[in-house]
This record gives sequence, structure tokens and C-alpha cells, in this order.
Amino acid sequence: MGALQASGPDPAAETTRLLAEADTPSTHSLVQDPVAKAKAAQQRAENARGAGDLQHATELHALALTWAQVAQDLVRAAAAEKQVAEIQKTVSDLEQKAVRTQALIEQTIARKGRAEQNLAAIPALAPSAAPTSKATLASPKPAKVPAPAGARAAVKK
Repeated sequence: MGALQASGPDPAAETTRLLAEADTPSTHSLVQDPVAKAKAAQQRAENARGAGDLQHATELHALALTWAQVAQDLVRAAAAEKQVAEIQKTVSDLEQKAVRTQALIEQTIARKGRAEQNLAAIPALAPSAAPTSKATLASPKPAKVPAPAGARAAVKK
């Protein structure tokens, strides 16, 4: 474990930094358990270091760092879940709009079909209505009404 401390950043400092980032008022209830475990491991590491047990102190600092990383992962997972929930809501809204749009399109197509049927039925009605119109044409025409005198003079000029 000594190689871990020598090759990477100081686990105690990294743990402190991660805990400060993860343990905010908005995420406290989410990360309360891993933060408590990280702080307990840090305290035990300091006690081991104070007692001269450097091997266990190093291992306990690594354990504290692991718990701090768990807390950080929980915060990231919660943020990702929130983003997924927002995206799912948007997708649901868009699906509802698509269904409504599809229904409107189907209604419009049905109206168009009914209108075409009605238009096709109009010529079929015209031959049956023709005798009535011929009877109207055979009726006497109204007499022509003479135009006023001023209008006759305008036409002659």
C-alpha cells in the first residue's frame, strides 16, 4: 500500500477534498453514510499514525479515500438519475404530442375522404334534378321592364 501513497496524490488530502465536494447541504442525506465512514476511517488512520503504525495508517487513509469516492459517485449517480428523469419526462411529452398529432392527421384524412365522397355524390344527384330544372326553364319568362329614359339616352350616345 505504500506504493499507492508514493505514486498518487496524498490520500488524506484527496479524501478531504472529495468529502468537501460531496457533503453539501443538498446532498447531505444522500451521502451521509459513506461520508461518516470516510471520516471514521480518517480518524482511525490518524490514531494509527499517532501510535506509530504507519502500515495500518496508510491502509486506513486508502479506505477513507475509497469511502469518499463512493460518496462522490453517489452524488454523480443522483445527478444522472435526475437528468434521466427529466429526459424521460420530455420523451413522454413528445410521445403524447405525436399521438395527438397522429390522431389529428387521421381525422383530417377521414374528413377529406368524406368530402370526396360528398363531391362524387353531387354529379349523381344532378341527372335526377335535371327534370325539375327543365320544368323551370319551360315556365313563362317575366316581361322585360323598360329602362328609365335617362338610361336609353346614355346607350344611344
